[in-house]
Amino acid sequence: MANNRIYYAIQQVGFKSSPSDTYVAAHGIQSLGMTTNFNLVQVFELGQLALYENIEEIPDVQVTTSKVLDGYPLLYHLATSGSATTSPTLSGRQNTRSLVALSIFADTNDSASGTAGSLMECSGMYTSSIGYNFPVDSNFTEDITLVGNDIIWRGDANIVHTGSAARRDALSFNGDAGFATNDDAPLATVGVNRRQDLIFGTASTNQGTGLGSTGDDNGALDNANVTVLPRDVYGVTSSGTNEIGAGGNYGAHISSISVSTDLGREAINELGRRAPYHRFASFPVEVTCEIAVTSSSGSMVSATEAGILTASAGSCVDAGNLGHRTIRLATCEGTRIYLGRKNKLASVNYGGGDAGGGNVTVSYTYSNFNDFTVIHSGDPHTSGPSWWANRNIDTYLTQRSG
Repeated sequence: MANNRIYYAIQQVGFKSSPSDTYVAAHGIQSLGMTTNFNLVQVFELGQLALYENIEEIPDVQVTTSKVLDGYPLLYHLATSGSATTSPTLSGRQNTRSLVALSIFADTNDSASGTAGSLMECSGMYTSSIGYNFPVDSNFTEDITLVGNDIIWRGDANIVHTGSAARRDALSFNGDAGFATNDDAPLATVGVNRRQDLIFGTASTNQGTGLGSTGDDNGALDNANVTVLPRDVYGVTSSGTNEIGAGGNYGAHISSISVSTDLGREAINELGRRAPYHRFASFPVEVTCEIAVTSSSGSMVSATEAGILTASAGSCVDAGNLGHRTIRLATCEGTRIYLGRKNKLASVNYGGGDAGGGNVTVSYTYSNFNDFTVIHSGDPHTSGPSWWANRNIDTYLTQRSG
């Protein structure tokens, strides 16, 4: 194959959980980037200015990719569908590794079909960061970054040792994987999700057996099928719901929501072995959620040095300015994100509305640690269907621990 260039129509990305599996093609991919850093350690010596030795440590490989939320399995789930996944929580998925492949076809093709002229495989990849974006003027997207130490380009003439983890000749990419007919489409009935596909509800919403309308410890609606936001966001009810008022408009005019976490992978090395035997997630890890609102009344968040929740002066009664908040996000295509009940407001930013005619936007940034559970109707893990059936993750955790 002698391509003149590589562009979107002739690239295909796949994931699998073990070398013996067949790659599953990822759908809705928007971008893919790869970086390989060769870590060099310099040794000098007394007696000469020149370099004594430039030692090569193991390489660091990073793959970053993004997809639209379209009903197909999430990238996070494709990358953590192996047997090491014990639950849908962040800790339950942390140790699972995957293989990621990229196939490149002829630039005269209409789709990623036929025989790939170039193939790349990264093995032993850990999920390092995950993010979800829900903007008002674009598609809902997922972004993940994976890290590892092995990257193999099939046909690289320099390869003299492939080892057992990263092989040159056994990619077993699942052929056309749905792209051969050049008519792939979103799996979700409503298509790629956009602003109208974030599910809001009322405090009395009850969707699904066992997903009741009762409040949790924070007074927020305990229903995984409804987006629940902190009541600090002006216009959101005390139950965390964003409801339509008498004028036909939502109480809070949400313009964007973003959720992200970085696991800060660190390698553990041992004597007698060049490669690390594990890259652990650096718990506790911070999880952030930013909610931007087109404001009509300001942020309506007050704070004083005495604490606005403090009932009276004196020792041992300082309640401060903040309370714990519950955050849940639900989309029409099947994504459910639960950030737990201990989110606290970290900052509020009021901006815009300048003399150029722009609108005032208020951004509320919340933070928790380690609470980041993502469930999807298309989760390929063997327990995916049961996790989806019991979307109330609090109930799931109670049953599991009991």
